[in-house]
Amino acid sequence: MPQRILLVYTKAGGGHLALAQNLHKLLTELEPDSEIRLFNFFDVGPRWIGQAIQDGYNFAVNKQRWLYTVFEAFYQTRPAINTFARVLGMRMAPAINEYLEEFRPDKIIYCYPVNHAFRRLPYVRKHKPKTLTVVSDIFSPHLYWFIDTRDQYVVASPEAYSIARRCRVPPENLHYFQTLIDPKFDKPLDPGEVARLREEWGLTHPYTVLVTGGGAGLKISLNLVRELVKMQDINVVVVCGYNQKLYRQLEAFKQKNRISNLVLFGFTKQMYELINVSSVVVSKAGPATIAEVLSQHKNLIVCDYVWPQEYGNVELIRHEKLGHYIRHPRKSAEKIKELKTHPYDRKTLNLQNDIVRLVKYILSL
Repeated sequence: MPQRILLVYTKAGGGHLALAQNLHKLLTELEPDSEIRLFNFFDVGPRWIGQAIQDGYNFAVNKQRWLYTVFEAFYQTRPAINTFARVLGMRMAPAINEYLEEFRPDKIIYCYPVNHAFRRLPYVRKHKPKTLTVVSDIFSPHLYWFIDTRDQYVVASPEAYSIARRCRVPPENLHYFQTLIDPKFDKPLDPGEVARLREEWGLTHPYTVLVTGGGAGLKISLNLVRELVKMQDINVVVVCGYNQKLYRQLEAFKQKNRISNLVLFGFTKQMYELINVSSVVVSKAGPATIAEVLSQHKNLIVCDYVWPQEYGNVELIRHEKLGHYIRHPRKSAEKIKELKTHPYDRKTLNLQNDIVRLVKYILSL
């Protein structure tokens, strides 16, 4: 029987959108007769609210981390979270409810922690659609994911399960799905395609360093590139995302110094291909990026993380010796030179990609 499924996300952090897009793609493939929609609820409310929260989040995380830290410190209690949700809801609830009444979803899948706010909407209270919150923060999810203890939750680690239980979510409301990334990461790219892409992108050296930081790019990219281009016989690939300023800076640096082994990308949907042609990846501690890199058995250097939700990812990398946590560009370059000169057998993590199983579970709700 055809279903109407709404996938709720925001652009306050790229992981929420990527998760929603992957679920949308698979749900559509497995249930083509159903109507599956992606819904950024900031798109229907007052424009200034979406700009303030989404752009404010991205600015604070990437430019003024202390602002984000202050906000997170305030946002550590249920009363503070509920107060913020109610104030925001007074301005946004009518437009969101109107959208729900128009679409009339049977199921609402939250890829962002807003289930406690949506429960108050007239449509949800009246029609009682099936709901499920998919927690995209793997090891150290914030309290705001678990404000609504009546909802059903998907968690990806024993650590997240323990945090949910401490937040008084009943065990029968918790469901374990280990890794939720695009199924194409379940196997490596065909060697022939890797060779073709290397030729297409001008990667003439056998060793490639990929520098990526999600939609906003990596803060240390320019300084890291300055160090990496001093090394012999490597390709340096940088994904700048939406950060046009970073792209222009690197392009100017490339042209001024006539650097032939530096390849730049803006926003790209070819991360799977880029990871496959790379020998080592330098990134922030986003859970999806870490899972994607480790799934392809590439060397990983994490140089930054967002507190508190990505702190657990860094601890996993360090304690399990799955990669390296190095903040300074020069020290990162030194580690890359070491990895290139003296490769060693590092510990691997056997990841079980459960996204298809999750999609089937959603359809069965």
